[in-house]
Amino acid sequence: MNIEVATAFETAPLEVLDLQVVPKTATGKSLLSLRLLLRKDRKTNLLHIPTLSWFDASKLQRFSQELASAHYPETCQVDLTDAGIRLTGSVRRLAGRWTTGRTVRIEPLSSSATSFAAFTIHASHHDITSYAGKLYNRLWEVFTRG
Repeated sequence: MNIEVATAFETAPLEVLDLQVVPKTATGKSLLSLRLLLRKDRKTNLLHIPTLSWFDASKLQRFSQELASAHYPETCQVDLTDAGIRLTGSVRRLAGRWTTGRTVRIEPLSSSATSFAAFTIHASHHDITSYAGKLYNRLWEVFTRG
């Protein structure tokens, strides 16, 4: 998968090599850690997504599927309250024309324990569809393993 991350300071194309879902237990709660293994200019990095509850992970999966099937002018939005982030997805617009690409804006909720600058991810329709399928499979693997 190829994505483009745009912050207030830079825009960087990245290749998503893998999506990892790791179960965590903290204070008796069953949580999930999501990580994207990324490659940029021959270097690999891990992008950690804030820890999610199973409820937030379910909402993230539903959001991904809705975004993959969205058509202009549809938008999707979800608040992952346990993680403290808001995702807003839309069909991408390039040079004044609507394309099959997708844009996701990630921003902290006002109730978020962690503060970060909002950023945007751009990806193709195919890459969002691949991500949604991979996320579903990884969540299912973790759920069935216990």
